[in-house]
Amino acid sequence: MNLYLFGGSFDPPHLGHKEIIEYFIGLTDLFIICPSYRSPLKENFPQASFNHRKNMLKLMINKEYENKILITDYESKNKSSFSVDTIQYLEKKFNDFKINMIIGADQYNKIELWKNHEYILNNIDLHVISRPGDSIDRGTANFNYVDKFSMDISSSYIRKKIKGSKDVNKLLDIRVYEYILTNKLYN
Repeated sequence: MNLYLFGGSFDPPHLGHKEIIEYFIGLTDLFIICPSYRSPLKENFPQASFNHRKNMLKLMINKEYENKILITDYESKNKSSFSVDTIQYLEKKFNDFKINMIIGADQYNKIELWKNHEYILNNIDLHVISRPGDSIDRGTANFNYVDKFSMDISSSYIRKKIKGSKDVNKLLDIRVYEYILTNKLYN
């Protein structure tokens, strides 16, 4: 059985994330979304709390996929920031599953900075997502490059637009947009 892991800050989750989820959901038996506790390669913690990010993800997920998707709080509960720790946890918990991990080209280009990146490259199937403007060096690593996505969007861009009172509703699922407004996030 296949398990796909999609981690990130999701601060906030946007339509680019949704497009990735919808692309991979048909390839998996279980799709795990893992909002990060804190990215070791970023200076700051996510601006929205884990619970807000989890709630926004739940709102964004189409109801038809709910039975295949798990939003894990492993990193938040364990104050863990490293993907390798999450992967090893999932290997123990879901030992009958083949683990696949989805990352953006921007993150792949920094993978040598990740804790125990060799373990990740050698023990899971990696799916690297294209991002406009990012090129990748394939090197010797074995991974699946997916260039089906053209959305040039980032959570940091959305946060800046919200802080500047700019309209972002075309970049977010409407339910996520309304949640952000209701909860006064990113102001």
